[in-house]
Amino acid sequence: MDFMKNARRLPVLDWNLTFFGAHEQKVTENWRVPVEKHYAFECIFIVEGHESVRIQGHTYHLNQGDFFLIPPEFLHEVWAGNDLTYFCFHFDIDDPQLKIQLIHGLAYFYPRESQLNKKIVNHLVHLDSLVGSSPDDFNTKMIIQIELSKILQIFYQFAIKTDKGNSSTYTEYARIIADYLKDHLTNQVLTYIKTGTLTDDAQIAVESAIKQVGISSGYGFRIFKKTYGISPREYLSKLKINEAKKLLLKPNYSVNQIGAALGYSSVANFSRQFKRWTGVSPAYFRGHSSEL
Repeated sequence: MDFMKNARRLPVLDWNLTFFGAHEQKVTENWRVPVEKHYAFECIFIVEGHESVRIQGHTYHLNQGDFFLIPPEFLHEVWAGNDLTYFCFHFDIDDPQLKIQLIHGLAYFYPRESQLNKKIVNHLVHLDSLVGSSPDDFNTKMIIQIELSKILQIFYQFAIKTDKGNSSTYTEYARIIADYLKDHLTNQVLTYIKTGTLTDDAQIAVESAIKQVGISSGYGFRIFKKTYGISPREYLSKLKINEAKKLLLKPNYSVNQIGAALGYSSVANFSRQFKRWTGVSPAYFRGHSSEL
């Protein structure tokens, strides 16, 4: 007898949402950040003054109250027009479909009078007001998560309304590949935790993910990078680092076990890759995660 056959269910949440680099800063007109790119979304809100952003061959001039969204892996540079106070933060989420929708469905520049800006401005101001709060305070962390979730919900609502002609077959292929990689890694970690063994390795996972779509390896790599801005292997590395961060917060797993669960051949290789993506070693992250 199926005692749950009439149950109505809520969806399972299995994603990693990260928020980092949030700060407010006042700078003078000679302030400039050279060309750079980030693995996550970057959000810029102008509190006072003027700022310019150059991205994809176009320069945007931001004034007080304007908002700018820079997608992952997009080269850009920023500079101040005069005395400038800005609020900036980064976020990332390992939900492939949502990332595609945000990257292709949202613009870069949202002036203060735009509809999206009007929807998110109170949430941005609230986040900015938290600058200087204790980073270890649970209440502050919960407010940040609530405000970021509200902003993401607004982003999603605007993104799905926007049709830029990018809902093509190749973006769907890329999403399937990304979903496969995420599911494969989750199952790999769970299997290792339960049995202490691995059933596959990361190299095969990427090739297998592309085979799921039924396209060639070369074409799979090209459309994935066109969609996400990074290769499937780089994407898998990001997933591994996000998973490593979660596991490192659990003291019952050693660094050796975490590296093995994620498919690294040795703890040295795991530590090297972790430091490459985060700037610190796994051991340092475990002991100082509240400060990072």
